Parts: sequence; structure tokens; C-alpha cells
Amino acid sequence: MPVSPDDTIASLLHPARREPARLRRLSVLAACAVPRPLPVNTLAEALGAPLQEGARLACEAGLCTLLPDHRLAPTRAATLDMAVNLLEVPEVRETCARLAPLLEAPDEALLLMLAADPLGQGRARFQRATGRAAAMVDGIAWALEPGPSRSAMPPPWDFTSWGEQARWASALLATAAHVLVRGGHVASGHALVAWALGAEGLAGRGSAAHGFLAPTQLQFLLDAGQREAGIAFAREAHQGLAGPENTFSRLMMTVLEGRVAMDAGDDSLARRLFTTVEGQARAAGLDDLVGLAKVAFATLARRAEQNTAAIQLGLAALSLLCGEVPFEAVALLGLGLAYSREGRHLEAQSALTRALPGLDIPFQQLSAYPQAIAADCFLGDTAEAERKLAALVARAPDSPQARLAVGLSRAHLHCARGEWEAALTTLDGLSGGEETAQPHLYAIPTGWLRVEALLALGRASEASSVLDALAQRLYLRNSATQPARLHLLDARVAFANGDVARARRALRRASARPELLSAQDFALRARVLTLQLAEAGGTEAQRLGARQAALAEWRRLVDALPPEAQPRFRRAYDRPRLLTLLGESPMDEGLAPPYLRGSSAPFRAAVAQLRKVASSDASVLLFGETGVGKELAARAIHDMSRRASGPFVAVNCAAINDELLLSDLFGHERGAFTGALARQRGRFEQAHGGTLFLDEVADISPRGQAALLRALQERAFQRVGGTETVQVDVRVVAASNRNLAKAVRAGDFRQDLFFRLNGIQVELPPLRERDEDVLLLATHFLEQAAQERGGAPKSFTPEATRLMRAHPWPGNVRELHNLARAADVLSDAPAIGAAVLAPLLHRAMECAEPRAAPAAMTDIPMLFRQHGGSLRDFLAEVQRQCIAQSLVENGGNVVATASALRISRSRLTQVVLGNAELRRMSGRELEAPPARSTRAPRARRA
Repeated sequence: MPVSPDDTIASLLHPARREPARLRRLSVLAACAVPRPLPVNTLAEALGAPLQEGARLACEAGLCTLLPDHRLAPTRAATLDMAVNLLEVPEVRETCARLAPLLEAPDEALLLMLAADPLGQGRARFQRATGRAAAMVDGIAWALEPGPSRSAMPPPWDFTSWGEQARWASALLATAAHVLVRGGHVASGHALVAWALGAEGLAGRGSAAHGFLAPTQLQFLLDAGQREAGIAFAREAHQGLAGPENTFSRLMMTVLEGRVAMDAGDDSLARRLFTTVEGQARAAGLDDLVGLAKVAFATLARRAEQNTAAIQLGLAALSLLCGEVPFEAVALLGLGLAYSREGRHLEAQSALTRALPGLDIPFQQLSAYPQAIAADCFLGDTAEAERKLAALVARAPDSPQARLAVGLSRAHLHCARGEWEAALTTLDGLSGGEETAQPHLYAIPTGWLRVEALLALGRASEASSVLDALAQRLYLRNSATQPARLHLLDARVAFANGDVARARRALRRASARPELLSAQDFALRARVLTLQLAEAGGTEAQRLGARQAALAEWRRLVDALPPEAQPRFRRAYDRPRLLTLLGESPMDEGLAPPYLRGSSAPFRAAVAQLRKVASSDASVLLFGETGVGKELAARAIHDMSRRASGPFVAVNCAAINDELLLSDLFGHERGAFTGALARQRGRFEQAHGGTLFLDEVADISPRGQAALLRALQERAFQRVGGTETVQVDVRVVAASNRNLAKAVRAGDFRQDLFFRLNGIQVELPPLRERDEDVLLLATHFLEQAAQERGGAPKSFTPEATRLMRAHPWPGNVRELHNLARAADVLSDAPAIGAAVLAPLLHRAMECAEPRAAPAAMTDIPMLFRQHGGSLRDFLAEVQRQCIAQSLVENGGNVVATASALRISRSRLTQVVLGNAELRRMSGRELEAPPARSTRAPRARRA
């Protein structure tokens, strides 16, 4: 867990302050949870000796009184609903379970057990209820049935039979409902309250005896998004809570009404309601509710961008709410958000992380976890964000709101890692139209992340459309805290679309109140955009001043972090691109990008070579076996280069047939071929200003090789079906798992294209040469699997580790990734053993192609002399015989033959169609051979 550098929070949450407060509240709960006062010694025997000290503190605070016979009794200010609200649910449940055996009346003990364990012993014991509890059996059984099978509601609870204990009994029913809801059984909790209130109570016309049931019902309505029903219920319910014994419940109702007013944007009404709560709570000696009112005032201050005041109010609330974990967690949550807007990011992360364990209401958890994960991601602390995401997945119910919360959190993580396409895919999965209780909590951050991802990918026009919808949502909700940041985002989108005039206007509006840009890195982005606008049309002095201002803001952000946190902060989101724009190195020396993992000497040497290559703009040719991570190496070259601010575009040449390759690389004009309904930008255009990665470049056909060579030589091309010459600035990184030099000698790859691509060669080591990295990578893959399934990461036993170290890994890192994921699924134990791993490794070796032993030497020169023709004709004959033999072995199937010969299907098809015998063997004798080139002969050099 992150450690807060803020001594104030640490001191307020110190155990020396919190433990006495907890004991005091535990004593209040013990006094209120029993219908008649019990001796302090009896309570201490059940709950532990420290209760004696808690009872003394409760008496000093005026919440309890010690009767002459040493029995502990609550005062009028102390009520069961207050005690339940101020302690964590597990502690409330344990206390009720320990107190139940102390009660002489069986029906009273049954109610305490129902509050302690409503779905376990409480329900089982209620089936044998006697006395007053017997009339409650049908209603409680109905409420605790699974939702879909629930029948018609039986007659409501008749509280009159409980006499003076009716309010005590209703508070225990409300406690049981809270236990159910916070345990994930929302429908049962709501049903229990509905049955206890009855039709009249659900309409708000309840009795004073209903007590705690009224604010419980209002909270359930609001959490379900039924705002209008909640307002109508509260209006009626207040009349039944007029007595002094219901002061706490009445003020809790008012707090919830203030929440409704804030959600509706009526801050003035909310302020009046919270002022009422603070005044009446202070008069009644309820310091806990005074603290809760201060939390509400802090929220109002944060909404008005009065962040300093919000922090002061939040700290004051913490001092009053000492040890009241549920309310304390709400205060910490608001304090963390205020710290974030004030630009105090470490304090924000610490406060939000501390808040999460105390939030036991599902609605609060689902809104707080994405905010805490966003704070981690902003700092680049993806390990902490992954831990929180795993906790969220483990406790999230199966509901639309839970799916949105988990998806939004995953999108934050993808963005922090620079995985923009994955972020968009995740966000697209959240737009299924499911109804949620509070849609604005997710619509705004998902829209914001979508714009950021589209900008990072260079899809500016799409970003503009998403921004329009986002701005409409913000203004319709009267979100006073958003306009400055919204104007800044508008300016960035306008600049990306080439609308410099609009970008300048929006940036001026965003900068009108600089204090509103202190959150996250908005001020830095405003400075960077100012620099970009100056470079687009400013004087040299303006450019120099803008650069200095942006660098100063960057250093202010980084210097506020401890040294160990700075590298991950530099790597997060698109900050490498921002640093490149500022003329700074996007990576620290010796630091690998986060997606390259390893510590072995071959890995470190390869990373060092990639870093050297990145410093130039020369073409790069990556070699290595399949699965070693050539695309990740190409991305690392891009991210560590001066082109990091531009796009990275990857093309798998083996996956595109010859007919579509030219269109994919260079684009096409409308009508260029059947189905070309609009102009399409090719990969070269998409990579303008960045890096183009050509994977499996050896599989490009001769026609494609010629077109690629021209584009590389001239840095220009024409779209398919077009006449306009398109100029591009692109760095090309190519890769192949075949030896291109041998392909050149065999005539399968153009020599001039090879020399054009082969600016710098980088050989990536296979995994069998990186023995130290095997366990490190496997553990990382298990952590990824655990995050996806929402559980704790598994590990490997020593025997399994030895098996992995002995394995040759013919499929390299890709094979290891697949094996770790499969082992995670197949292993029932937390430690994956050799029994699970051995069959997987054995199957992998069966599928791997054996490394052939050296064949007997053949006298190739003798065969050439016997042939009698030219070397070119000899090689063509060898090629024809190899293809013919393979066609026979594969039944004339061209696809299988190409796979066996390890050449592309398009290349094999060209050879087959050029030879009558091969056409017959492949069943293509009716197809015409390819037309020969009519290119004029070159003039000989004098």
C-alpha cells in the first residue's frame, strides 16, 4: 500500500487515536443492541476485557450511563441505528452474535442472530421461532428467498406486538438488511425492509417505531437510482421521525436529501440541508454527524473548485470521525479527490487507497475503486492499480454498474501503459446501453478516456465527435468544475484536426483561470499545446519562452515525486511523446520500456542495442525466431526515439494477400476496384511522422517488393487508382524469422530492397538463451491471468520451475505466455506443480518442428556441371523440382505446399502459374500464366 507523505492524515489515523474511539463505539453498540441493560462485567465476558475501558469512555462522552448495579445503559443520544452506522459490518455482526446468548427471551435472541447472520444461523433458527418472533417467520422467509423465485409478499410486520421494544426490533431488522446488501445480497436486503415497512411505510407514512428503517429505505432508493421516489418518500417519512429518540435517523435522512440535491446540481439547497444537520447534531451532542456534515461541505467546496477549503474541511471531518470506519472512509474519499484537484498526487493516492477498505456499501465501492485506480495510473503505479482492480473484480456483483466500474478501471490501466487500441476496445465494450443507477459517474470519464486514446492514435476526427457528446453531457449536468479542462481538451482536439484558430481560442478560455488546471497534468498539457502553437506560427522568442515554461511545469511535476516513482511517471500514458516534443529523452538511461521484461544478460544487451538504434533515424531489420517479441522490440525503438510523439503502425505482411497488400500499404482512391466506396488512407500515410513496422517482410510478393522499394527510396507513393503523389515522413522497421540474405541469393527477395531495409540489423535472443527471464516472465503472465479472473495470482512449485528451466522453448515467449495461461486455468492449487506443467510442455514439444541434424553433404557443384546450363536455370530447376515433390506430397494443395516450403502463398502461386507442369499438378491448368513484363531494356553504361 502506498505510504502517505502527509503527516496530517497519518496522525489522524494513528491507532493511538482510533482504538479508544472504536472501544467507545463498541460499548455504545453493546448497550443499544440488547433490549434491557446488562452488567458491564457480563458484557466484557462476552466481548472482551477492553469493553470495560470502552464503557468508561462512552459514559464520559455522555452516550452511556452506569446504573447503580453496574449495568450499562444507553442515554437518549445513543441509539442502535447510530451505533450500527459508526462501525464496520463485520464488527457489528460479531457483536450481535456474541450478545445473543445473553438474552433470556428466545425471540429477542433470534432477532440478534438474524442481524448477525441473516442467511446462516439467523434464518435457520427463525424457522423454529416462538413467541412474538413466530409471526415474523413467513415475512423473513419470503425476504430471504432468491429474487427470481420470490412469491407475493406476505402481510407486513406487525410491530405493535413488540410494544416498547418495537423500535429496537425495527433497528435490528434494518441492521440485517444492511448486512445483506453489503454482503452482495441486494434484493434480499431491499425485500426485508419492504416487508418490515409494509405498504404504508413504503409510502413514507411509517410509525415512529420504524426508526432506522426509514433512512435505510431512502438510501436503498437512492442507490438504485430512484431519485424521484426517494424525494417523495423522504417528504412523508420526516413526519414519523419527529421524536427525540429518532434524532439520528432524522438527521441521516436529511444528509441523504442533501445528497439528492447535490446530484441534481442544487448546491444552494444542499448547503441549507447540511447546515441544518450540523446545527442539530451539535445541539444533540452527535459529533459523528457533525463530522459527516463537514464531509458534505467539503464536497460542495470541491465542486466549486475551492480545493484548499475542501482539504481543510476533510481533515476537520477526519478529526471528528476518528475510528468511525464507514464515515471515515467517505471523508478520505473526498479528501483524496480534493488532493488530486490541488495537484498533490501522492497525498491523493494515499487517501484514496486508505478509503477503500472502509467502504462497505456496493454503490460506494463501485464508484470509488475506478477513482482510486485512476490516481494510481496517473502516477504510473500500475502494479498498485492492478492490485486494486483484482480486489474490485473479486467483490463486484453481476450488475451493469459493476461491469462499467471494472471496464472503466481496465481502460485506465490500458491508457497508463500506452495500450490505446486495447483501451478503445474495452471502452467500446461498455457502450452496450445498459441502464445504471448513476450513469453520469461513468459516461464522463469513459468519454474523456476515449478522446485521449483517439488523440494518441492520431484519429483526430473521431476524437472531435466524441468530444462533442462529452461536452453536451457536462454542460447539461451543469458541471461547474469541468469547463476549463473541457476547453483544454477542445483546444488539443482542434489542433490535432489542423484548426489552429479554434485551438488558440479554446486554449485562451482554458487558461483564463489557471488554478482550474492544477489537477493531474492539465497545466503541463496546456504548456505543451502553447509550444505547439508557437512552433506553428510564432516568433523565435515565443517558441523559446513556451518551451521553457513547459519544461518548468514538467520538472515541477516530477520533482514532487520521490526518485523511485519518477521513472514510472515518465513512462505512463503518452508522456514519452510529450517529452520528445520538449526535446527531452523519453526514457532514462538503462531503463527498458515497461512492456519489455527481463534481467538476463542477453536481454539487457538487446535493450541496449535497441536504445542505440532508436537514437538514429536509419531503417532497422529485426531478426529472431518466431515468438521472441519482434513487434515489441519495434515498438520500443519507436517509443525511445524522437518519433515517439508520432504514430506506431504495424503491418503483418504474411496475413495480407498480394491483391490487397498495395491497397493496405499505400491506400486507394474511390472506385479503384470493386468495393472501394471511399478514399482509404494506407499504412504509410497513417504512420506519417512516426514508425511503420513491417512484420514478416520476406513474405511480400515480387510486385509488392518493387512498390515498397520505390516508396522507401523516394518517401513518396501514389494510392491505388490515383495519380496524386503523396509525400510521407516515415521510419521503417522490418522483421523476419527467415534469413533474408539467403532469400536474396535464392532470388526470392530483391537485393536492392534488402540493402534499403538493412540499415541496422538487430538479432533478438531466443528464450532458451534467457534462462534467468523464464520464471520472471511466467510469473508476470500468471499475474495477468489473475487480474482477468479476479483472484490471487498463482505461483510455480520448485519442481515446475525446474521443468521450465530445462525446456528449450521452441515457441519462445509466445509459447511461455500460452503455457502459463493454460496452467493457471488447469491448476486447482494456488501453486502450479509439475503434474500440471509436464503434459503441457510435452504437447508443446510434439507440436514443435524438430531441429534437423545436418544432412549428408551433397556435391552441389557436380550437379551444376551435370546440368550444363546457367546458374539461374539450375536454381530454377531445383526450385521447380522441390515444388513439384511438395505438391505431390500435399495432394496438389497450394496452401499446404506453401506452408511446407515456408514461402508465401502468393509467391508460390506465381511460380506455379508460370509453369505448365506445376499448373497441372495443382489443378490449375485452365488458368492463364501471368503476363510477362514488357519493360524496355536498360541502356548500358558507357
